[in-house]
Amino acid sequence: MGAQPLTALIIGAGFSGIAAAIKLRKAGIDDFIIAEKTDGISGTWYDNIYPGAACDIPSHLYSYSFAPNPNWSRRFSPSHEIRKYVEDIVETYDLHKHIKAHTEIVSARFDENLALWSVKTNKGETITTRFLITSVAILGTPNWPKIKGMNSFKGKQIHSARWDKDLNLTNKHVAVIGSAASAVQIIPKIAKTCKRVWVLQRTANWIIPRMDRPYSQFEKSIFTHLPFTMKFTRLAMQAYLEYVFFRVFNKQGWINRLFKNNANKYRARKIKDESLRRKLTPDYPIGCKRILLSDNYYDTLLQDNVELVTDEVDRITPKGIKLNNGQEIEADILVYATGFKATEFLPQLDLTGLAGAKLSDWRRHPKAHKGLVIENMPNAFFLLGPNTGLGHASMILMIEAQMPYMLQLVQGVKPGQYFTVKPQAVRAYNQKIQTRLRTSIWATSCQSWYKTEDGSIPTLWPDPTYSYKRMMRNVDWDEFMISN
Repeated sequence: MGAQPLTALIIGAGFSGIAAAIKLRKAGIDDFIIAEKTDGISGTWYDNIYPGAACDIPSHLYSYSFAPNPNWSRRFSPSHEIRKYVEDIVETYDLHKHIKAHTEIVSARFDENLALWSVKTNKGETITTRFLITSVAILGTPNWPKIKGMNSFKGKQIHSARWDKDLNLTNKHVAVIGSAASAVQIIPKIAKTCKRVWVLQRTANWIIPRMDRPYSQFEKSIFTHLPFTMKFTRLAMQAYLEYVFFRVFNKQGWINRLFKNNANKYRARKIKDESLRRKLTPDYPIGCKRILLSDNYYDTLLQDNVELVTDEVDRITPKGIKLNNGQEIEADILVYATGFKATEFLPQLDLTGLAGAKLSDWRRHPKAHKGLVIENMPNAFFLLGPNTGLGHASMILMIEAQMPYMLQLVQGVKPGQYFTVKPQAVRAYNQKIQTRLRTSIWATSCQSWYKTEDGSIPTLWPDPTYSYKRMMRNVDWDEFMISN
């Protein structure tokens, strides 16, 4: 006799995987495993340890609603603090016994006769489970640019999402390739100790003040002894992001124009040199790419040891970087702050569903039903799947919104049965989503990581998060087929 099949196998111990585990436990389901390929917890925040790494969503909103934290040190928490928060949650909910570290899921195949997934790990193990829950981060696979000569560089090359914690940058000459979200956090931090920093910018970004600050001991005491103040703080943050900041993405709206004017004034106030200011001025609508938050990036560019470079890169050389204008930058270290392959969903995972359906084929044109289930992938959930990303608010809101829907499907399908979403339901839902997105700022002319090469947008949710939460309250069983 083989081992009894699990009820669920969760892939990944990030925010969404941990939330799924907690909700399964609360529903009385205890026979599950969380397979985590690293030796740590918190997913994105375990991987991203670069200097200055922090969340760009306020701390009290970037946390579970059912587990508020009165001890956040700042309005925008650093990565190590977020990681510690998730570790504490795992301890509180006694999840360590469910986590299998250093366990990477290599492949999984669905057996429709048994209504079970047969899952292979990197250790040669086979795990059978009724339900498969993937919680692999959309911002989990580093995007390495394709630049001639990369293998020739004699110094160290490092991606921001694969930072070496032992790397010493003191008095080093460092070239940072990229100037977006991770770069505006890295550069102010490393410029304090590096002898020279070059910032290689391909596209100027819209930047607005972060308005970060530490929480005082008095504030933390209030949060601790009067927990409702944390709830009020969270609701206030959510209201601002949902009812004000979200309106930036309406390209015709007055709030869009207001934020654009304020961003221009902020840049003009910080950067007096007209030539430099021109280089830092975006030539696309605000909101089309990710809007960046920083209180000190512009100030850092004015330091004597920092230089903004806007000429295109020709190639990497043994000594550094050669530009198209013939200039060569000699560097000790090259930092690639070039983001993630956000439109390549679950690139390392080999899944085979009904009738030989392959996830690798689906990945060419990724579509999910309500961002959670995929056609021909029965009894499987893809947390934070296609069109659940946000340009304005906390992904924790989307994670928590998916949990009731997931649990209804898990509890509504008997052992020996499986659910699968109807193709017409997937088509109808995605036509609606893409129609909404075509009128958004994200569909304008700029190229961003939100889009695929053909211009479609498989990443973003087009509306406020409360509308997604409302949609995910109840399963419409007419959209699914249940096996006999």
